[in-house]
Amino acid sequence: MALERVDDDGSGIAWPKLGLAFFARHAETLLVLLVLGLALVIGLVTAADYGVSTDEFNTDDYGPKALAWYTSGFADRSQFETVEDYLWMYGPWFQMLVAAVQRLELANPITVRHAMTFLFGLAGLAAVVPIARLTVGYWAGLTALALCLLTGFLYGSLFFAPIDVPFLFVMTWSTLAIVLMVRQEEPSWRLTLATGLATGLAIATRTGGVITHAYLVGGMSLCALEALLRHGRAGHGNLRQIALHTLLVILIAWLTAIALWPWLQIGNPFTQFLEAYRHFAKLDTSFEFQNWGRRTFTDNVPAWYIPGQLLARLPEGFLALLLLGMAVWIGAAGSWTRATFGALHRSGVVGLRPLAAELAKSRAVLVVSMAAFGPVGVLILQGSTLYDGVRHILFVIPMLAIVAARGLASLLPFLRRIPIVPVAVGVAHTAAIVVTLVILHPLEYIAMNGLAGGVAGAHGRFDLDYWSMAVPEALRRLEHRIDAEGRFAGDPPRVLVCLAWREQFAGVMFRRNWIVETDLQKADYLIATERWPCAVGTTAVLVDEVTRFGRPFAEIYANRRGLGE
Repeated sequence: MALERVDDDGSGIAWPKLGLAFFARHAETLLVLLVLGLALVIGLVTAADYGVSTDEFNTDDYGPKALAWYTSGFADRSQFETVEDYLWMYGPWFQMLVAAVQRLELANPITVRHAMTFLFGLAGLAAVVPIARLTVGYWAGLTALALCLLTGFLYGSLFFAPIDVPFLFVMTWSTLAIVLMVRQEEPSWRLTLATGLATGLAIATRTGGVITHAYLVGGMSLCALEALLRHGRAGHGNLRQIALHTLLVILIAWLTAIALWPWLQIGNPFTQFLEAYRHFAKLDTSFEFQNWGRRTFTDNVPAWYIPGQLLARLPEGFLALLLLGMAVWIGAAGSWTRATFGALHRSGVVGLRPLAAELAKSRAVLVVSMAAFGPVGVLILQGSTLYDGVRHILFVIPMLAIVAARGLASLLPFLRRIPIVPVAVGVAHTAAIVVTLVILHPLEYIAMNGLAGGVAGAHGRFDLDYWSMAVPEALRRLEHRIDAEGRFAGDPPRVLVCLAWREQFAGVMFRRNWIVETDLQKADYLIATERWPCAVGTTAVLVDEVTRFGRPFAEIYANRRGLGE
């Protein structure tokens, strides 16, 4: 750190002054900390603004019962008997942690859950910074982080996706651990332990976490290739060490998963895991939704469903840089392939040695490529049941942001020639996204880009507010309406919130002494949501609605006493 001694106050005391070299050297790190700090403050301050997503009702039930399994000495089996079916096929570690913190009564239980989900989500996004720095270069970490936070679909989901966000957290940190591990010629024992714990936590969150084994084995195989090329027969000791560390990671991972996932503890762990994997690969769930204006069924989505959803939900700048980054990596792969065939033609197998060495040295980049595109390919090939946008692959978006950062890095030599124009475009695009997210709050996750027509153009053509996050604002509007009318002072209204199978739990969002109603005919007020428009076909009268960009996402209907009857 460069220091200067200056005597600028006339006191005769020489004060140390940080040199500009320090700020230049650490500019990206300082900006990353600033961005993370701002996001942290905004997230914690606004955590109470979000409603309860439909999956949070059951995870709030699952967490305490899973915790009881451990605190009772594995005697309390309520998590297998009285929670929603098949919930036990998700690992409960995060839900148990939330349940433990909720018992401290630091705030409203819903707010505590949202704050903790956001904290883990933000920590997951933070991991993209070192991954991008290691695989792309300087400023790539800040770029990838910014792209993630500016993606409304991702940012909004950080508060209320109770399984997808913890999975994002463990997958990004697992990928970072693997990237660090494969960069070493012989992995350290400490890094081997950390990678085993991280990948084990991924498996103990969702069955898809097992894909981290593919990242690990692929990367470590290239480590072995480099050892062979560098040391020849003398490298057998290196190969044994690489194999040993790889097997230890896998062993530690499964021990961690078994310790944290009760479902694996009540039978053969691998048989139990395979049962859960098969269950989620083809969920027995079938309902209709809109996908680019087409009627689509969850158990029969087209092969282009995931790419099509990303095309609609990622910001335009993110998409442009992502396509450019993909082009750069595909171009590099194409050049390597052509060189390989050329060397094979000219010199036979012997000529492949330098190209094999080049491939081995690129293993960290290849791990990130696998993490960005591998899960999507697997889901497409196995024809998985998919719905709710692409929340099931939320964890892939940070990896795609790293690819997009590579796209920006390829442009920098050209952008430096005319820096004002790209900077102005970038600032304007960022400002427009921020304004949109502010307007959408707390519905940031319904943000759609211009290709989909924005929120207004996408309404009715996509599954947008599938978590019914417009409900809290509708309840606040209803509170003001009832307070202004001065009715129901001694006899509270009966309010039905349309959440499909969870209407009886909606009272946790009430801030008044209202009665939770589940019968349409007995309700004084109905709050209809985008996915569950329950007032259709009733005599209830629309009295208010929650809109964004002129489109309704929750509607308040008056019925019976709500109409003054």
